[in-house]
Amino acid sequence: MNTLEKCVRILTLLSEATTGMNISEISARLNIPLSTVYRYTSELKRHRLLEQDKNSGTYRLGTKLLELASGVAKSGLRDTALPLMEQLSRKTGETVILSGLSGHKGICLEKVEGHHALRVSWERGAIFPLHAGSSGKVLMAYLSEDEQDEIIEQVDLTKFSETTITDRSRLKRELRKIKTQGYGESDGEVISGTYGIGAPILSLTGRIIAVLSVSAPTQRLQGDECQRMIQLVAKTARDISESCGRTLCNK
Repeated sequence: MNTLEKCVRILTLLSEATTGMNISEISARLNIPLSTVYRYTSELKRHRLLEQDKNSGTYRLGTKLLELASGVAKSGLRDTALPLMEQLSRKTGETVILSGLSGHKGICLEKVEGHHALRVSWERGAIFPLHAGSSGKVLMAYLSEDEQDEIIEQVDLTKFSETTITDRSRLKRELRKIKTQGYGESDGEVISGTYGIGAPILSLTGRIIAVLSVSAPTQRLQGDECQRMIQLVAKTARDISESCGRTLCNK
């Protein structure tokens, strides 16, 4: 049995397990020596294909596999989301953006331009931080606490403006608030004078797939108009999530 086959067998075993498994359990189930299992699980963990529970020491599938799986569905996600994004843009006049995770950053997957002369948006393929802006914060808010902590510890919380959150404790509170209310807001956290609203697109299991957002000059998103936009963005994100459940997430 070669190295690749052993790694595939370990990943397959853990994908079928209902709970995490320790080194001894993996060794016994696969009839592979303990030292070999330790070596391969350590390497798989290093590449984020596995992750280890800090308390029990058991292993489970890692976040990198989720990223790889989401990559398979990205084109289908765009096809599903685009008609609803276009509908939202026509209704509001604003640019609508679809973003996903790319490692410890966000990436713009698709956008529909609004009809206002003054617009705020990312270009397709643009990379952006997760700690600042409505899209990034929503993407991070729906990750596990361990994943959030890993990102917060490993990335620089760069200050882009006076409202950028750079304090780790305050950022964690903001992420909990977003998860509770179901949407995120940004008042000039990346670009001063802009206001962003984002809502999650979730799988059937509640895992974050992407985020739908609208960003505009602050003066256009005030008071009642801001509340109206929050409701529209959140509803459209839910509609996309339901469409994904029917067409993508069950595949």
